[in-house]
Amino acid sequence: MNRALYLVLIFGLVFLNVVSAGAQEADPAAGVEETTVSEKDGRVFTDQIVVTAGRQELASGDVPAPVTVITSEDIEMLQPEKMADLFKMIPGVEVQGEGPFRGIPVIRGMTSNRVLILVDGQRLNNARESTTFAGIQPALVNLGEVERIEVLRGPASVQYGSDAIGGVVNIITRRPNLAEHEFKVHGNVAYEYGTASDSQNGEVRVNGAGRGVGFQIGASIQDVGNYTAASGAHEDDRYAGYTLSDDTVPNSGMKQKAFDGSFSVVTGDRGVLKVNTEVVRTEDVGFPGFDPATSGIDISFPKFDRDKLAVAWESGPMAFFDDLTLSAWYQGVDKESIRNFDFGFFVSNSYTRSQIDSLGFNAQGISIIGDNNLTYGLDLYQDDLHDTALSEGTFSPPSDAVSVPDSTQRGLGLYIADRLDLTSRLTVNIGLRGDTFKFNSDESDTRYSGVPLDSTDSALSGNIGVVYGLTDHVNLTGLIARGFRSPNVQERSFTGLASTGDTWILQNPDLSPETSWNYEAGFKVRYDRASGGLNFFYNDLTDFIGFVFLDPDDPRLTDPTVCPPGLECSEFRNTERANIWGVELDLEWIFARWWSAYGSFAYLEGDNKTTGEPLSSIAPWKATAGIRYQRSSWWAEADLRYLGKQDRLPTDDPRYETGTEPFNVFNLRGGYDFRFGLGVLVSVENIFDELYNEPFNNRPEPGRNVRATLRYRF
Repeated sequence: MNRALYLVLIFGLVFLNVVSAGAQEADPAAGVEETTVSEKDGRVFTDQIVVTAGRQELASGDVPAPVTVITSEDIEMLQPEKMADLFKMIPGVEVQGEGPFRGIPVIRGMTSNRVLILVDGQRLNNARESTTFAGIQPALVNLGEVERIEVLRGPASVQYGSDAIGGVVNIITRRPNLAEHEFKVHGNVAYEYGTASDSQNGEVRVNGAGRGVGFQIGASIQDVGNYTAASGAHEDDRYAGYTLSDDTVPNSGMKQKAFDGSFSVVTGDRGVLKVNTEVVRTEDVGFPGFDPATSGIDISFPKFDRDKLAVAWESGPMAFFDDLTLSAWYQGVDKESIRNFDFGFFVSNSYTRSQIDSLGFNAQGISIIGDNNLTYGLDLYQDDLHDTALSEGTFSPPSDAVSVPDSTQRGLGLYIADRLDLTSRLTVNIGLRGDTFKFNSDESDTRYSGVPLDSTDSALSGNIGVVYGLTDHVNLTGLIARGFRSPNVQERSFTGLASTGDTWILQNPDLSPETSWNYEAGFKVRYDRASGGLNFFYNDLTDFIGFVFLDPDDPRLTDPTVCPPGLECSEFRNTERANIWGVELDLEWIFARWWSAYGSFAYLEGDNKTTGEPLSSIAPWKATAGIRYQRSSWWAEADLRYLGKQDRLPTDDPRYETGTEPFNVFNLRGGYDFRFGLGVLVSVENIFDELYNEPFNNRPEPGRNVRATLRYRF
């Protein structure tokens, strides 16, 4: 801990020195994060507008919460195999799950069911998938349709209600430029290949816009094989059980097809109507590490599909609204999972199909009245769950028993926020939200052995944040936020075998909602050649829900009808109190015409204040650094990511007997755009073939991986 804090102080001094150096030729209106490149002026930062922090467009330096923006340019340069790989360089954010599909963001120690994932401000989360073991997968969104991703760290319950107690990931899709005077059609065709998993990805995209009308159509096909870990993985005691003799991680591939389309049209003077659809078909997603042919274990998702249809209308100025937005959407998720064990003398096969139909509606108004910038609205959503299951085994007859009953979860939220300019330098942000959640299960569902659900949770959330312009280029920020999360249907009702196959989960319908008080303080800098921020936070959580193994003296352990012999028994349970605190630092500096350097640092600690044990979801300290040379037609970049040793782990949880070793991962990337539309991008990931695993994963990550993309734009 001391070494990490010393590093923070050193990094902070360097940060302040670089910030001072960036003051030359500064533009006080310049924002952060995004850059433009010209052959005349080189690379400079331009204003970056975000919408996630306040549910309206604001410069990222003018919001009190820490927000990281991943632009389409960043996505193109990083060439990620899956969307979650984009989050690994963000301070305070890690990824849970291995393979080309499974990857869930963990923000400040808050796991998947505490991070709200949005697509264009609309929920991707649902009541069945957001759990400790699974979680909604960002990979259900095609990267090709993404314009940018905004990652907000810290509670956003005032803006988005439950599931946002840890943070928000808002995936924003491409929007055509309807203001073009002439209607023009553009597009691109791309093909990508990766060596570590013999992966292939092809994409076609066509878009047209102008004269108040626009459309976009895109399609992609991805085929990923089993990936190869670093050399010697099969000889390492940590990974021998998950790798083959050639260091391949079995059952780690997938196939996916995706289609998206949208149509936009100007209505009235400044209104816009947009209709869009997304279709994703995912097949043969394996649970990495178990070779069905040799181990007798087959855990996988034969199907993981998503369909969405959304309609949104932005009015522009109308009556007493400066802007009015109405949106509605339908989303269907259809997932099949299997868990088969075949050890000759013992066979156990389990199949589950989960179908989740979601409906959502939002109405939001923005009104500027004097010095008050008001945002207010209504959120409404409903998730309908239906599971089909079949299990059989050597010692058990065929059964259609389900772990989660047919059920419905409804949410209704009303919110209002005010951005008040008290002086030319001081802005105060105040927000208030009320939520109510209703949970019902079908009492006639005889396939379910647990207690039926019929309960309601309500909550009031609020926040107050300040932004003070210390200079024209440095803003001091502070934020106090009340967070709230209602346990979902999955947590309230699940009873049965966990996906790992070694743990039996007991139902606990009496879970209480989680609440938190989060405190933030820091500063953000904004120059045309330097940007970044330093942020301290402390999050005090009450009734934190954890996955707890039963005490040895619990009488339920001796009842075979409750806890099957030979399995660990556990349940979701409220912990009286927990806290998480940390420091996050990030900086990018354009130190020469074409050269820039960037880095970040994060240190977190979290403890269960009831037991005195560390929280298992806290990653070790992380530092990143990189350097980039970028011209208008070509660029090259090298970066590294270092994670320290993870040794603050609970001693009362058999899943965390040992920590993870520290590791360095180095990457090299580059690209060139020819004048006639052809582009070539190449990246070498894990250059030195480092053998390692991420903090929340047991399987080794891919070894050296060369990824090459050939793209043609027209």
